[in-house]
Amino acid sequence: MNGDIMNKSIRAVLLMGLAVTCAAGAAEDKSLGVTADLTLASKYMTDGFNVGDNHAAYMPSLAVDTKVPGFYLQFWSALPMERNRQQYDEYDFMARYSHDFFGGSPLKLNLHGYYDYWVYPHDAYTTDKNGATIAAQSKRGQKVHAGVSLLELLPVLGSHLVPSYNYYYWFPDQKDLFQAGAHHELALSYTHALPVFIPGAKQQDVTLGGSLNYHDGAFGVDSGWSHTTAMLGTSAELLGCTLSANVNYQWSYIASVDPENEFWAMLSLTKKF
Repeated sequence: MNGDIMNKSIRAVLLMGLAVTCAAGAAEDKSLGVTADLTLASKYMTDGFNVGDNHAAYMPSLAVDTKVPGFYLQFWSALPMERNRQQYDEYDFMARYSHDFFGGSPLKLNLHGYYDYWVYPHDAYTTDKNGATIAAQSKRGQKVHAGVSLLELLPVLGSHLVPSYNYYYWFPDQKDLFQAGAHHELALSYTHALPVFIPGAKQQDVTLGGSLNYHDGAFGVDSGWSHTTAMLGTSAELLGCTLSANVNYQWSYIASVDPENEFWAMLSLTKKF
């Protein structure tokens, strides 16, 4: 089986599996506290970085709630669709938290964050001074995130403009593996309900978003205002699942973070059990 046929087969099996699960669970009301998601991305962009060299990726994940309100565990991954590029495979093992406070007040806010242990399990290859191919040191490390969103402070046209601040910090689990550092994000988003026009859908909405970002030297990049982003997305509740899609654009200002402006799109299917 050649690579193209294999990629199409993997994609079909993943999508069919989630679609069948959605249809089978559409009438179920009891929640098990498990969320499965499959995202297809035209390229893997994160924190201003273009990961995977402009190649499309699968991003499957599985999250499990705990008995502590707002706290859950998640396995997340990014897998290039071209399986001869396995050096870009990424696995993330995360403990996450998200909880709303001051409900019913204009000061209602959401506190969120996570601890992430991430690893690239396959060797990347480089060349030595003589041109011989050698395996580079595997990438792995830790990342923490803390953020706050003001959910109902700014009412606009029947919904709310939501400002957020997010702080991310990377650090290695082995000395000299990479340089530790932080990423600061100032974000705005606006979500508005749409008339339902997809047959069988219970709810549809559209989201506009954007961010301004500052890097302070993680992975050896130059410090400064590194990039801004814009996003247009939509989602619908359909057959017990959430189907969502978005398009994104990034203006890049620091070449060591990303030397180019970027455009990418994402399609996701999410099912809660």
